[in-house]
Amino acid sequence: MNGTAVAARLLEQVTVGTTEFARAQVRIPCLATVLVGDDPASHTHVRMKRNRTAKLGMESRYVELPASTTTRELVAEITTLSDDPAVDGILLQLLP
Repeated sequence: MNGTAVAARLLEQVTVGTTEFARAQVRIPCLATVLVGDDPASHTHVRMKRNRTAKLGMESRYVELPASTTTRELVAEITTLSDDPAVDGILLQLLP
């Protein structure tokens, strides 16, 4: 199996799906990324997701929270994003 070829096909399918979604919903799909803390690897991971989202034709919303964020504050932020009809998915990057 050629992983690069499989990945390219999947990305092409997602790009087509993004276009179809945008046409049917009359808006571009949006992925929100929430990063809690200051871990360099987590910043890299989230940046890669945001870049990939843009390449796929999606919008991206980025929320960065300090490591001192409480569970209550985090849940409130995620709830706000979840309640927003313009947000279609939420990626949470959190260190234990």
